[in-house]
Amino acid sequence: MKPIQATITIERGRITGIELSPGGVTIISEQGVHSYPGAYVTPGLVDAHCHLHALGELLNGLQLYNLSSKQATLLACKQHKELRGDWLYGMGWNQELWDESTFPSAKDLDELFPHIPVYLRRADGHAAWVNTKALEFAGINNDTPDPDGGTILREDGKATGILIDNAMDLIANLIPELSKESKVKNILTASKHCSSLGLTEVHDMDVHPTFLPIYLELAENGQLPIRIQSYVKAQQDQWIDHGCLPAGGEFVRIAGLKFFADGALGSRGAALIEPYADAAHTGLILMDEETLYQKAKRGIEEGFSIATHAIGDMANRIVINAYERLRNDDIADDDVILRIEHTQIIRKEDIKRMSKYGMKAIPQSIHCISDATMAQARLGQRESIAYPWKSLIDQGLKPPGSSDFPIESANPLIGFDAYCRRMPFGDEKPWMPEEIISQEEALLSYTTWAHEAAGMEYRRGRIEMKYDADLTILSQDICACPVEDILNTKVLATYSAGTRRFHAEE
Repeated sequence: MKPIQATITIERGRITGIELSPGGVTIISEQGVHSYPGAYVTPGLVDAHCHLHALGELLNGLQLYNLSSKQATLLACKQHKELRGDWLYGMGWNQELWDESTFPSAKDLDELFPHIPVYLRRADGHAAWVNTKALEFAGINNDTPDPDGGTILREDGKATGILIDNAMDLIANLIPELSKESKVKNILTASKHCSSLGLTEVHDMDVHPTFLPIYLELAENGQLPIRIQSYVKAQQDQWIDHGCLPAGGEFVRIAGLKFFADGALGSRGAALIEPYADAAHTGLILMDEETLYQKAKRGIEEGFSIATHAIGDMANRIVINAYERLRNDDIADDDVILRIEHTQIIRKEDIKRMSKYGMKAIPQSIHCISDATMAQARLGQRESIAYPWKSLIDQGLKPPGSSDFPIESANPLIGFDAYCRRMPFGDEKPWMPEEIISQEEALLSYTTWAHEAAGMEYRRGRIEMKYDADLTILSQDICACPVEDILNTKVLATYSAGTRRFHAEE
């Protein structure tokens, strides 16, 4: 697949004419004629793993991403005036970016916020930094036991104010829920931002069932500039409690269930076969093989696809074991999509099993260039492959492009560049260059392969007659330009067949 220069005719959201015409892109639709001299068009770009509402919450709230010190993070908190009820809520801090890459503590926040509870999510979403007021509010003291699948970090037996994975819920569940108006604002802010970056569709992960009516209402009113494939919270059977079932739709589709097998590498919650190189433990298993098998079985029987978060090589093995059993027991036939979200650290033999049993690997290339320094410290030398892309493709897998935003940037061109150069931020040479993929493979990843991961490849992801006219118009051919020039590409517009209108760059 390559970008093309062409005149494309669209009727009722479908491509009805394609005429190659060197010199630029012209779109003829019910909205008139739109011409882009010198431009190239691709199928609409897709982010196959993200958190849409969280992106809007970040864009409209307290942003702590990419701050280079604890002091800068605290200053940003101090300057932020908007509270969520009585709480200060923010996201994005990352101690690995600070001069001293150690976890902060409640005491760091107490001096600034002695009287209001504070809850700050780490960049990977798998740890929270809270103050003493928040600990008191939740009744967490030195004797509070760690919950299953979670850790209350302690020093000298005392809670430090850092909560890992399931321990986060001890406080998160107490934070006031946003109003419907705030949720709508966040969803629309995020959707418009995605469209401006060239995205026409996203796979929205771990969606709480209470958000689904809001998404559907926005879709019915024609307010969404992008398509949304929703994967519903299922770790604690939330989909069952709220009576969710799969549902089709042009704008919003309830496609699958989302589970978690482990935590994240940055907070040392990823479940590894061998101990961490910089800590004497192997991470956290949030769901064992048998539990995942049974929960996925029930979801499949209701018609859902299954998506499971797995970062570490042990977590990936657990998920692959469960999925293999689902295939062999004739519970998941070939039409059932079994996705492993992230597949960050994995053994070669497990990649082969993924291919043999028709599983989908959903990596985030930006994580690699963002995590490189931290990942090398956590992993050291081991048999498993870290952040595999070429290894997946060589075994016949077709990894979709995604970002996990807002943990990383929603800009697909950054992910595209990461695929093709694998150059860590701030570095001048690639890390594990043998895993680099070609520009054409990267484009497939963000188009056709992404739609295959949601079972929509029969009508999206190609510029062909009768396909949905989801299109991204770029300033240059990202498959032919030098790899060093990928990030200089400009998104000129997107065309969404769902809304049948153009969305120009913000």
